[in-house]
Amino acid sequence: MIAAHGFPTVYGRGLLAPLVARLGRWVAISQPEPWAQVAASLDPAPAQLVMAGDLTRANLDRLVAELPRCDAVVGIGGGSAMDTAKWLHWRRQLPLYQVPSLPSVDACFTRPTAVRGGGRVCYEGDAVPECVVVDFELIAAAPIELVRGGIGDVLSCHTARFDWALATARGQGPAWDESAAAASLMYLDELAELAPLLARGEDEGVRRLMECLRDIGWRCHALGHARFEEGSEHFFGYAFEAVTGRTILHGELVTLGVLVMSALQHNDPERARAIVGAARTRSHPDALGVRWEEIEATLRRLPSFVAEQGLWYSQANELRVGDRELEVARHALYR
Repeated sequence: MIAAHGFPTVYGRGLLAPLVARLGRWVAISQPEPWAQVAASLDPAPAQLVMAGDLTRANLDRLVAELPRCDAVVGIGGGSAMDTAKWLHWRRQLPLYQVPSLPSVDACFTRPTAVRGGGRVCYEGDAVPECVVVDFELIAAAPIELVRGGIGDVLSCHTARFDWALATARGQGPAWDESAAAASLMYLDELAELAPLLARGEDEGVRRLMECLRDIGWRCHALGHARFEEGSEHFFGYAFEAVTGRTILHGELVTLGVLVMSALQHNDPERARAIVGAARTRSHPDALGVRWEEIEATLRRLPSFVAEQGLWYSQANELRVGDRELEVARHALYR
């Protein structure tokens, strides 16, 4: 298990109810599924319940304006709940507690909010929670497939590190950092070890995955960028959302991107596939409700998308999508 840096984090069972009992007037930022799991056990009830989902600036600023007087903001749920809670905390300077319901995204361990708008993602704000509370009971209440899908933002180091090296060779920033590049490999080694534990839904697998995400969040802030763990696999996901007008679980979408882009990079796609298999993470498009036509449209759009959005230089910039590339991608996902 890695020795993680980052936000104060506690692990255990039955942690959420005692937390809110001592907060006074608090506001909950959640989503329907996790809120249904916890609402009846929380006393006092929140002064306001906000259902997260819309991460456009207009909606986030509306929520700030409508926020009642309160003593704390508590994010309970997945990435959109974490990001919305961060925005409210940052804009109103209220104490923040993050309670992830899934290990599906590193949003609870990163400081900016992923604001959506104009078909792109912009990272804004600076949120530092009092504590991240990982309640194994809440996570165990989620479907096991969603827990296994949490590997995406660690597995992404596999393709992102390759993209960073490619960008460096092309004279594109951010500058190469040997320590961060080595950390990418460390995270992948740790992910390979914890994957069977996560596949069985064991608390220790969840803990070790969350510690990877915690350290990644700390490293992103220390470096001032996420180049070592965000590359063409994430850009594939952003393009998928822009092309289709919908999304799937973030970790699963990024995992899909890793499998496709590592094959197109000729970057040891078998290692990525082995980790996905050991974690039993859903990656077949049929299991994710994704059609091949959507994947093909995403790949065809990807080179122009990354150029238009000004995303970091990666394999996506050099991609020329023809029959051969489409066959490589299809084989990576459907074999």
